[in-house]
Amino acid sequence: MNDIQLTDEYDLVFKKGDLAVSESSERHIEHLLIAAQGEYKESPLTGSDIQKAKHGKIDRMLDRHIRVQMEADGFHLEQLAITEKGIQIKGKYNEKNK
Repeated sequence: MNDIQLTDEYDLVFKKGDLAVSESSERHIEHLLIAAQGEYKESPLTGSDIQKAKHGKIDRMLDRHIRVQMEADGFHLEQLAITEKGIQIKGKYNEKNK
């Protein structure tokens, strides 16, 4: 999936006076995990708000919530591992979302 390119600080990238475009699947997943529900006006139920779970317990509810959010975004999740060290996601976006 291609979209407008952002830096690690979420600033826009310009090339030759125009917005740069790059592969963006990882960025979409990152934003989906970080966003809290209600942050996207057009889709108020979108968002996992993992910041709330930062010092909380890792349980099946967090796993399920992330899986539901990924599926709703059109991402086919093959593997999801949530540990104290982070979240590992393996999968790909459905072809119709490209």
